[in-house]
Amino acid sequence: MTTAPVAASPSAPAAEPIDALLDAVTALKAQQKQLEQQLEPLLEALSAAMDAGELDPSFSHNDWAFCHNPGRQSYDFPPAVQQIEQQLKAARDAAIQQGSATEKRGKPFWTIRPPKAAALPI
Repeated sequence: MTTAPVAASPSAPAAEPIDALLDAVTALKAQQKQLEQQLEPLLEALSAAMDAGELDPSFSHNDWAFCHNPGRQSYDFPPAVQQIEQQLKAARDAAIQQGSATEKRGKPFWTIRPPKAAALPI
């Protein structure tokens, strides 16, 4: 990501703190991604140990609390329910288009993604 060009003016040096802020954020996001990649096999090993009965689903170690979460529950609905859901979605879209639905926003947040990696030569 590049920052917007800064016009030559007395406030031009203000771009440097923004660049430093963006550099710090992107460096930490890159570290976070690396750590998540390192953490994933370790968490899989924890799950395997729990499945083998070596660990309880909830425990503490060195004052750190560990709690296994089975994941979000979801459902596959029969076709009749899926049809009603499609009708409801159409009604919702119509309410938005007609202006009878009131827009609301959640808490603001940043989405920060690394640059797409170049394809590796095969």
